[in-house]
Amino acid sequence: MAHKRAELYNYLMGNKEKMTEEWLASRVKTDGSMYAGNSSPQIENQLKAQNGAFIEAVTGVFISETDGAGEALEKWVEMVATARARQSVPLYEVIAQIRIFRKIYWSYVRKFFEENVEADSKDALEWAETLNNSFDFIIERFAISHYEADQRILNSQREMIYELSSPVIPIKKGIGILPLVGDIDTHRAKIILETALDQSVKQQLDTLYIDLSAVAIIDTMVAQQIFQVMASLKIIGVESVLSGIRPEIAQTAITLGIDFKNIKVHANLMRALETQA
Repeated sequence: MAHKRAELYNYLMGNKEKMTEEWLASRVKTDGSMYAGNSSPQIENQLKAQNGAFIEAVTGVFISETDGAGEALEKWVEMVATARARQSVPLYEVIAQIRIFRKIYWSYVRKFFEENVEADSKDALEWAETLNNSFDFIIERFAISHYEADQRILNSQREMIYELSSPVIPIKKGIGILPLVGDIDTHRAKIILETALDQSVKQQLDTLYIDLSAVAIIDTMVAQQIFQVMASLKIIGVESVLSGIRPEIAQTAITLGIDFKNIKVHANLMRALETQA
């Protein structure tokens, strides 16, 4: 039995390039997809290399008696799933290509079975079970890895957007403005706190105007975070001034029991800056 599996392994590995070429030839010439038949030579070379590694990982299950084959499949899945997520390739496109290649791969297993007089139905059933389990494992793990890579990319982009949407703008020596725009959730409020402290120190500010006129809604947790920003700024020697507080935001602050006695507040940013001048 073992020698038949070894022969199958050698046969499949010997046809690795042919299988890859058949798969590449099956692509449709459409624009906008990494798997398009008219993709660039660079993309085609990348696909060839990745598919060759895929064949090696899958075919390894026939000769491996340890977890080595499973580790090779995991390594391939993680590498390619991460690459496809970074290339913005939809998961359904990848799974469709795995399905297409699965048929090509199986056709070579069938050819080997038909040409090998020693192979019997028991061998065919065992090979079928091994390969089906391998391909099912790959599809399942690929979906998980692709999703996780997508989430990492989205989180990174979200962090960047949050940082860019909370800029501390210097207007003259020692004075800066933090204009807040749009909805603020607890996560963004945390980014605002970190940005305000970091930028105030870097820009050597004495006063920071925090303008809330473009913020429509602030819940209890976010209101607490904003006033925590002001308290933290005070500790590092930066005076903070609030402007543009909407009535509903003021009401939330009062409900929280926040004391405005020691906080400078102005109706809008223009009024605040006029006072400074």
